[in-house]
Amino acid sequence: MKKKTLPLIFSLAMMIALVGAGVLAPQTAYAQSGGGKGTLTASGDGLAGIRGNGDVIISGNGILWIRDSAGDAVINVSGSGTRKEGENGWIRYSGFDGQATVSGSQITVALSGYDINLEATGTGKFVLRGNGSYSVEKDGIIVLDGVWTEEMQIFSIP
Repeated sequence: MKKKTLPLIFSLAMMIALVGAGVLAPQTAYAQSGGGKGTLTASGDGLAGIRGNGDVIISGNGILWIRDSAGDAVINVSGSGTRKEGENGWIRYSGFDGQATVSGSQITVALSGYDINLEATGTGKFVLRGNGSYSVEKDGIIVLDGVWTEEMQIFSIP
């Protein structure tokens, strides 16, 4: 477990920095490129976060954050972890080991940890940091794919 602790702490610090910088903060307009919906599929270790409109299924181990900015989200979380409600509508699951399904019009979902698997359909922005791979599909065509990097990258769906 010690081997995974340092990257988890670093990822937690990055998540706090992201929230403070507003990258994962709610905003009125969500990024869209070309209109329509897309599907993001990502897996890896590090930090995976998404903000937008649609449906998100995420699983893995670490610290999970969820925020429903519009008040219309349907949130289902299974597995283990300690739930804590924070300021500005944030819900945090420490010691998370499980799966979360979140659907809504202004949602933010992020997981910092390992064995992360993320599938999201809709519109919005996503960030990936660490080691892993991802692809974005629109209308049955892969429009974006790549690997997670140690530098924070922000992309749009679709």
